[in-house]
Amino acid sequence: MSREKRKIFIEDNDGRARKRRRTSEVVDIEDRLESLITRVGEKSTSSLESNLEGLASVLEADLPNYKERILKIICTCASNLPEKITVYSTLVGLLNAKNYSCGEEFLDMILENLKDVLVAAQFDRARLMVRSDWFVYTILSSLPWAGKELSDKKSQEFDQLLSTIESYTSQRNKNHIPALRVWSTDEPHPQEECLDCLWAQVKKLKSDNWQEKHIRRPYLAFDDVLGDALEHTLPSFTVPPHKDCTVYPLPSVVYRMFDYTDVPEGPSMPGAHAIERYLVEETIRRTLHAHFKDRKECANQLLNLPGNSKVPANYCIIEVLFSEMFRLPNPHHVQIFYGSLIIELCKSQPNTMPGVVAQATELLYERLDSMNVTCVQRFVHWFSYHLSNFQFKWGWDEWVSAVDGGSDSSQCVFLRELFERMRRSSYHQFLVEIIPEGLHCLLPIVPAPNYRFATEQGEIPGADVAEQLLEAVRAKKDMDDLQAILNTVPANATGQEDLNQDVHMIDHTFPLLRLEVLMHVVLKVGSKSFSHSFSAVTKFHKLLKNIIVNEEAQIHCLKIVNEFWSTHPQFMLVLIDKLVRMQLIDCSAVVNWLFSKDVKDNFTKLYVWEIMTSTLKKMIKHTNKVTGEVQEAKEKFAKLEEKTKKQVTFVSFLIQSQRMKTQISQMVEETIGEAKTGFPSGELIEKQQKELDELTEKLENAERAQKQLFLIVFQRFIMILTEHIVRAEQQQVDVDTQWFKYTTERLREVLITNHEQVTKYLSSLETLLFTADLDSRILSPFNQFKALSL
Repeated sequence: MSREKRKIFIEDNDGRARKRRRTSEVVDIEDRLESLITRVGEKSTSSLESNLEGLASVLEADLPNYKERILKIICTCASNLPEKITVYSTLVGLLNAKNYSCGEEFLDMILENLKDVLVAAQFDRARLMVRSDWFVYTILSSLPWAGKELSDKKSQEFDQLLSTIESYTSQRNKNHIPALRVWSTDEPHPQEECLDCLWAQVKKLKSDNWQEKHIRRPYLAFDDVLGDALEHTLPSFTVPPHKDCTVYPLPSVVYRMFDYTDVPEGPSMPGAHAIERYLVEETIRRTLHAHFKDRKECANQLLNLPGNSKVPANYCIIEVLFSEMFRLPNPHHVQIFYGSLIIELCKSQPNTMPGVVAQATELLYERLDSMNVTCVQRFVHWFSYHLSNFQFKWGWDEWVSAVDGGSDSSQCVFLRELFERMRRSSYHQFLVEIIPEGLHCLLPIVPAPNYRFATEQGEIPGADVAEQLLEAVRAKKDMDDLQAILNTVPANATGQEDLNQDVHMIDHTFPLLRLEVLMHVVLKVGSKSFSHSFSAVTKFHKLLKNIIVNEEAQIHCLKIVNEFWSTHPQFMLVLIDKLVRMQLIDCSAVVNWLFSKDVKDNFTKLYVWEIMTSTLKKMIKHTNKVTGEVQEAKEKFAKLEEKTKKQVTFVSFLIQSQRMKTQISQMVEETIGEAKTGFPSGELIEKQQKELDELTEKLENAERAQKQLFLIVFQRFIMILTEHIVRAEQQQVDVDTQWFKYTTERLREVLITNHEQVTKYLSSLETLLFTADLDSRILSPFNQFKALSL
């Protein structure tokens, strides 16, 4: 390399190095600022006031170069770390005293952020509740911080505001509350609607002259400094208008598990209407939402929250965790998050937290009689998962007495479902060894496949063909040979008598015996494991598709799966899921089968409702996916149209220029050619339009299928509930049996957990199904569902 080139190379690399150093320095400084701001208020050897004063001085020096970054960090912290709101408000006040424009820019930024989250319908980051309630909740939740100041300085206007809130809360429609309650009784803890409870807490705070014992108020130490600082006029703020497409968060019911009598020692639990109870719970909830992606960090933050020493922190944390886990209609996060977080908390505090979790579990177990069936299912899922992480160790001997209450008692039903769920994480013999003999009657049956053609081959129709087919599969014969063996079964052969009375099968519209032979062989081949089953269904997909030709055949296919894996619900669950995903079974067929007499004896088993939930979710997910594809195609087509318009405009301009300047016509022609190649052709636009039309038709079909699926679900619910009522009245027995209560709660569950979808069909449901002449006990869950969004 020549000396000149070497010089240029070195200079160029030195320049890039200096640029990298400058960039690295900026990043380092910004990281340092973020660390200082986010960590202020945490445990320290110095006082909070001195830390704030020192931080304000450090930030003041960096304001000229990093003002926007500093303000953004403070805005984010104020939103995501509510337990330190007063810390950051004090920090902003100190910065404002040092730099007046800084305070003004912070106000503009925080109000702009508030407007953005409202426009984006991120109500969790603003405050919860449907629109009308949202304003009231926002005001009430700010009063623990600002109530004293407002009462002292604007008493008349403040009293008028509180009077308006009192009038509003007393007139609210509360028909939705029963749908959101975890327990059906108010003993020992009343279940209040969230807004009502907060209003009661604020009224008690007012009666205490706005004095509370939880909020840190570091700004009091800087009263002189902040008082001398210039004040800002708050910019006007207009709440974004309502839009029909906006989905508001649903209301909730306050969950209570513990009171002061449940805490053996240490600080006492604040009363239900003490504002401290609200502040502690709100801080825990916001911490969960801020750190839900990292359970270790979340557990660390929860155990080190400021003010933990003033309350029984472990009890408060566990109560809020179960509150979120049992939140109706749906938790904010996936179920496993709460379970894994509780395990992390137990590991972090092994001497105290496991005892609190055990105490909570016992309280839940004792109150199973009045517990919502949806929450019972979540309780089973959580507890089985929790036990699986601690070698299934539990005081099982203390629960042996459950069998004295009868096999249909709430405790027995819970234990039966719990053991079934535990088996999924272990194996049957292990349960036999760890569970006391007194509870063995509640253990699930030993799981084993029920292959119909295993014995008495000559006497069972289709047994010989099944044996031939099984041997051919083991010999790895091709599909044509397998199909030929199947075809030896007459198409009109029925085999065993069909016992399903819900679906008329006098004249079958599919080769029934062929389907039974093929399905039993496929299930037999895949009976070793889930992966074997998936492989078998995938391998013989073509053969199955040729036989499962309509919904009648699909329902019979489900009946065969049920027969084959009757002692292994988990196998049944995953197989049905696989059959639906491979489009061998429609979602509507699954629903019709679940309500058929084949499933009648197991209708209240949890696995049945796992299948129902999975089926509905699969349909909703498919519809949402197609909706996204259509939206993406529309945006793509709109961009093409925009480019086309630009093409027309640009080419017209060039042609006009060509007429005006004939002397450069050749140059213009070349430019026109180049312009045309850079824009979409008519063929491309036509292709995109065709793709959009196809996707739109696909979406219409998906939406039609989804609506039809929900109509089928609710129709079948109404049918079986009505039949039960009529039969009970004819026999002059009590209608409100355990089965009736269970089924109406499941109806309500389907309504409210899928409220976003079901709301679209409200008019059709009221016109076709939930009519005024329907029994009030069936209409009640529907009316509660409607009240949720009013």
